[in-house]
Amino acid sequence: MASGQIRIDDIQLQGLVQRLWLCYLSVWDLCEEKMSVTIRFQFARRGPVRYLGHLDMLRYFQKAVMRSEIPAKYTEGFHPHQIMSFAYPLGVAMETDGDYFDLELTELRPVEELCKALNDVMHEGIWIVAAAVMPEHSVNAMASVAAADYEIQVEGEHPETLRDVLMTAAVNLMARETLLLGAPQEDAEEKKKNADRSKRGGKKEKKAKDIRPGILSLEVDAEAPVLRMRLLSGSALNVRPADVFALLAETVPEEKLRAVRIIRKEIYGERDGVYIPLLALGGEN
Repeated sequence: MASGQIRIDDIQLQGLVQRLWLCYLSVWDLCEEKMSVTIRFQFARRGPVRYLGHLDMLRYFQKAVMRSEIPAKYTEGFHPHQIMSFAYPLGVAMETDGDYFDLELTELRPVEELCKALNDVMHEGIWIVAAAVMPEHSVNAMASVAAADYEIQVEGEHPETLRDVLMTAAVNLMARETLLLGAPQEDAEEKKKNADRSKRGGKKEKKAKDIRPGILSLEVDAEAPVLRMRLLSGSALNVRPADVFALLAETVPEEKLRAVRIIRKEIYGERDGVYIPLLALGGEN
């Protein structure tokens, strides 16, 4: 009986020690000062690396951060990962001069030092342009995106008149009140069949999207056959440069226009109706 009582006491003591240890860890977590600062990095991507997909770019920067020994903050749990978010995923084959990602750090360091540390471990074709410290409780890069600038280098059948053709096509395109994208070309009989199929719960009828409100500006370079445009980029209306180019090329089919390079030049947030580069939405540069 006495030995049995001792075993019960041992079990109870073990449970008490475990509870005390958990309480100690909880109090330590509450008292410990956990610093967290968000840095917004602007980066460029040129050359063959433009064929990397978004997930490949994410893994590339995660490994670059580890190699640079930047004090990145990690999530808690069994599979910790860096707290990193990209502003606007890059399409495959698209180059950029002004894309962004946010990275949380456990300590504040000069942004020049952070940029140099990353650039020292970067491969050719990808580099950090600048960085800024974001204010506390600021909106992350992805949620801040409102618009973006693009540049498209164009080739055609008649290089000597290509720039003039682009200028005329751009003016005519911007003069239109609507620009329907994805409008299905079908006759009356096919349209009726699609409507009946939709009513029966089958394949839904495709609807055209008007992207004209999302084209904020469209112009041609003063010296070269290069299109420059500013497009809305957000949850309400997201316009892709390839779609704008396709609609413009349809207006001059005889020229057989080809987009040989698409470059994202800048990404903007919006504040009081004004478009501001995402880096300028931060605080200290």
